[in-house]
Amino acid sequence: MTSRDGKWCLNFNGELYNHFTLRSRVGGEFQGTSDTESLVEYIAAYGVAEALAVIDGIFAFTALNVETGELYLARDPFGVKPLYYAQRSTTTHVSSEVRPLVRMGCGGGMDSAALETFLTLRFVPSPRTLLAGISRLPPGHFMRVDAETGESETYRYVRPNEHRYHGTIEDAAMLYQSALREAVRRQLVSDRPVGVLLSGGIDSAMLAALAREFNWSVTGFTVGFGERYPHCEIADAAETAEELGIRHEEVIVTPDDLRDSLTEIVRSVEEPLGTTSIMPMWHLTRLAKSRADVVFSGHGNDELWGGYRRYRIEMLLGQYPQLKGKLFDLPEWTSRLPPSDAVRRGLECLGNNDTASRFRSAYSLFTARDIRDMTGSDVAGTALEPIAYWLDWLRGAGEMPDLERMMRIDTRLGLADDSLLYADKVSMAAGLETRVPMLDRDLVRFIDSLPIDYRTRFSETKVLHRAMARDYLPARIVDRPKKGFLVPFGTWSRGIWRDFVAERLLDRGTKLHDHIRRDAIESLWRRHQRGISDRSRQVFSLLMLSGWCEEFL
Repeated sequence: MTSRDGKWCLNFNGELYNHFTLRSRVGGEFQGTSDTESLVEYIAAYGVAEALAVIDGIFAFTALNVETGELYLARDPFGVKPLYYAQRSTTTHVSSEVRPLVRMGCGGGMDSAALETFLTLRFVPSPRTLLAGISRLPPGHFMRVDAETGESETYRYVRPNEHRYHGTIEDAAMLYQSALREAVRRQLVSDRPVGVLLSGGIDSAMLAALAREFNWSVTGFTVGFGERYPHCEIADAAETAEELGIRHEEVIVTPDDLRDSLTEIVRSVEEPLGTTSIMPMWHLTRLAKSRADVVFSGHGNDELWGGYRRYRIEMLLGQYPQLKGKLFDLPEWTSRLPPSDAVRRGLECLGNNDTASRFRSAYSLFTARDIRDMTGSDVAGTALEPIAYWLDWLRGAGEMPDLERMMRIDTRLGLADDSLLYADKVSMAAGLETRVPMLDRDLVRFIDSLPIDYRTRFSETKVLHRAMARDYLPARIVDRPKKGFLVPFGTWSRGIWRDFVAERLLDRGTKLHDHIRRDAIESLWRRHQRGISDRSRQVFSLLMLSGWCEEFL
């Protein structure tokens, strides 16, 4: 869309929730009611940097100044919408997806440094991707490109919150309730049916409860594997829906359903992500699309409220800092530990006094020694770069415990380029728009300001969030044990999926072996099959990597 003065051309993907406010500041005649028109006129009046300071929504866009030839690329603060680019000579190619760039001849095979990062983190943080020559704009950043020379500069426009809340927890609960209600109200604006991706947990239950206040026709959608699987959430979600008085739709998927859709999932997500929840999400979004065009998701709440198990190590070190650095040479003896990946990561964290390195250990998929054995090369440290980059960003927010640093980094790192990335790709492949009210700009600013013990404790996660939820939900729902969006991949890969997985990892001639040594994969596979150690996360990540190699290399 071109601005009415003809000076700006905007290419926009996403949704702005405050675009009518932008219009009131610009004034003049508007041709329609779209947020694209609101944004292009605001940019024409105030410029890209000023627009990014005030717009509230999920977006990726390019804005071309027709007079000066300057091209701007921008991605929303949390990276809900992806934006890829490739620069060759004086030409810049931009897309919301990888495949068009590949078809234009961009991308030069596997980026070996990015591969080391993937094997460490299970995803590749921006600005890298696994394809050499194709980059992903980081969340909360914009790029300015000179159309004549092709020269570019990237700027980080998102700033860490410095404000600190000093009131009581009771007053904080009231303020949080108001902020969350307002976020839900803003994001419910739609001329199409709206639903909620409803799990058995309190995050999606709260979204459903608040959405129902403003829209009685909201529907909850749930995916599961059937009653015989302990992690199936259908019964819990159905109970929540009945309690709230909303319509509920469910889909039961079988191991065959997930196996048969895996190739299409890899093709649509376009990047190998080692998160098994991608598979049920694929089927859940198709169910939701049959009844709605817009859905709410609870993405972001675990990062904001300390819902992940890995945060407990930082809580422990915060209380007992003398434990830092007390364990050394862990790679030499962790192979003799009980068969628990989580135990290995936890002990590596305790033995590490450097904050960035300790965070890397908490996230780690494979150890540095594993990666050397698998790739035959020693590309060390690339996974540390994005962690250190966001740690440096947090210096502007003043002193804070390492636990809070990890939580804040997670909202810009793993959330942006793993969870939100696959959520957007999978839902858009179904023609469904997924919105994330928990990541509302004003709401996150308030949550970030709270004392850490208002947010999470060693014995209780999401402290204030749970307290507020009791105003809407009975205790039996608020206090349910967290099941997570888990797939029993470990059991299936040793049973009904065994031949399927082995074929894609071990068959000679697979493209995966051009980058990962077959003997290392075979050793990992044997240990996993014999139950010597549960390597489900590692095996699934390699399975996704293998499928990606076949599709994109």
